[in-house]
Amino acid sequence: MTTPRQTSKIAAFDDKLGFIPLRRLDAALIVSIVIFIVAAALMALQQTATPSIYLVLIVVHNHLGRFALFLATMMFILALYIGLARHADVTPYFRRGVYIMVGLIVLESLFGGVLYVVMGARPGDEVHLIYGAGTILALPFFIFVERTATRRPAMGSYMWGFGLLAGIIIRCIMTGSMG
Repeated sequence: MTTPRQTSKIAAFDDKLGFIPLRRLDAALIVSIVIFIVAAALMALQQTATPSIYLVLIVVHNHLGRFALFLATMMFILALYIGLARHADVTPYFRRGVYIMVGLIVLESLFGGVLYVVMGARPGDEVHLIYGAGTILALPFFIFVERTATRRPAMGSYMWGFGLLAGIIIRCIMTGSMG
């Protein structure tokens, strides 16, 4: 096994953002996503006298997209911090957080797919479907780039990935709203 080539010495990253440990980034992301989905569903149920699965899915899909934008932006900022400020490389904890973000995007797309295929809901603009597919494909491409990189550090891959993901999510939000 050969050691990956380096352009410069990679600084050690202690998995801390100031005093906040990142060793539980994956658990924190999962818990916050579940709490957010439950809160959005409860909000949808409270907003109408006759709640329906359709209404709950619409509200959860809309709010989860905005939450995904927030998380993608936070992961982008964290990637900037680790890569540029600390001159460090990808850690297993950060990578697990990336995988959870991919799972969130897939879940969001499944909600949208059920709304489109099963319930007949249509986005404000049909190009929303293409942007939705783009969100699914954005991070796996950059995961592949990072995992196969022969030169380290490869944190730049995630900087690009999360920046691109945030931009695509913004376009999804802009094209998905009806009216």
